[in-house]
Amino acid sequence: MKKIINTILILLLLTNWTSAQEANCVRTAYFGESEICLPKIEGYQESYLDSIVKQVADGTEVPANMVLGFYLNNETFEKKDSLGLFRFDNYFKVYGTKQIKDYKANSELLTQMQDILGSNFISKNWELMEKEINKIGLEVEIGVPTIIKTYNLNEKSFTYVMLTRYEIEGAEPYTLAMTINGLLINERLIWMAYYLNYSGEETISRLQNKTNMILAELLNTEK
Repeated sequence: MKKIINTILILLLLTNWTSAQEANCVRTAYFGESEICLPKIEGYQESYLDSIVKQVADGTEVPANMVLGFYLNNETFEKKDSLGLFRFDNYFKVYGTKQIKDYKANSELLTQMQDILGSNFISKNWELMEKEINKIGLEVEIGVPTIIKTYNLNEKSFTYVMLTRYEIEGAEPYTLAMTINGLLINERLIWMAYYLNYSGEETISRLQNKTNMILAELLNTEK
């Protein structure tokens, strides 16, 4: 009888844990054969399946990648029907590189990607990146990113903190602070990028704190 009661208690605990995990997913996206849980993030709305948001998200992504999730902050989400008609920030996307969607990733690949990514964001290699960006067809000139720092929040992720200058014809140039993050979820290498308009040193601190929070939430969904 004691064994039966213990078994029931264990099942209840596991059921509660599983339900809590599933409840935290606002949507599930597939990357190869892996399910990627897109979690609830306080202050943001996952909006990729909205037709207007999807058009903006896909229209600003390079062909080599596929968008899995696109999170707008609550204020921008309320104006999503006008998205594309105004410049917005304080948003992030979760995405994957199509070429490796069926590749089982591990810590070794994560380290390799961290090194490769760093070498791409330097002047001598930026032309290769520009060719991919130009395939999108946006009328915007993107400067060579300035890497502020790179770090590992934990053994399953890495982060690059960067500043990039944007010049759009007929508009004032501006600088965007961003993080590019690689993370391991369900044996897949997934990317997350977070964006904030740069307005001083405080922006970097805010950018990094938000990024760490989002990464932790994404990694907590791993099955």
